[in-house]
Amino acid sequence: MRGVLARLLLIAALLLLAACTTSKPLPEPYYSVPVTNASLQKDEMSWWVYRYRVNWPEEMEKPDFSIDLLLADSIVKPVLEKYSSRLSWWRFHRRAARKPPGHQFSFLFFSSRETAREVIRELDNSPQLAAVKQAGLIKKTISSDTDKPTMTALEAYSDPSWSPEIQRTWPTFIMGVSAFWLSLIDDIKSADSSSIGDDNSVTDQLEEYRQVDREIAELWEKEGQHSLLHHLGAMFGYKSMLIRW
Repeated sequence: MRGVLARLLLIAALLLLAACTTSKPLPEPYYSVPVTNASLQKDEMSWWVYRYRVNWPEEMEKPDFSIDLLLADSIVKPVLEKYSSRLSWWRFHRRAARKPPGHQFSFLFFSSRETAREVIRELDNSPQLAAVKQAGLIKKTISSDTDKPTMTALEAYSDPSWSPEIQRTWPTFIMGVSAFWLSLIDDIKSADSSSIGDDNSVTDQLEEYRQVDREIAELWEKEGQHSLLHHLGAMFGYKSMLIRW
């Protein structure tokens, strides 16, 4: 019983990290050269964030997490594909709770200030973003002030309770998880011959993404234990893990 509970808690923890093989993988570095203090001063490298505050009506008991898929795939992915070679690290963050900030989907990336300005400008000017706002799916967007690169440490957005080693290397792990999740969306759309596109109404697009979200949830439930958790354990040599509850 304790072993089953431990596995369930581990699954829940990893789900929080993700939420996040494809025929069209996103270009991304699998390794990045460590950033030195000198390069930070020269290039003003920092973490930058673009947040989407999702509308979560009071009468709706649970948040519609399918909106996250729509935002990631139709708005962020085109910009990510264009600038990925200039982003040392990037990732998504998903959260929803009734306390502020509510349901929020975030795109975080580590780059120079010049690149950050271009990325944020493109995200702001996305025609799809205007359509999503018009449909009432999001309340507002919030982005980093590119005049103030304050999050310059690679571990700036890691949990401060973790060891320094985990804090510094975690961005590489979560970037892979984020790319995996985004690639799943793309792969399932392709396999289903999905009609999701900018020509569809936002309402129709969202219904399509709900179906994609259901299929991803089914894959997670049926295959996540072996394809993800088992192989994560194998990478660390099947060592024991402390689970707190």
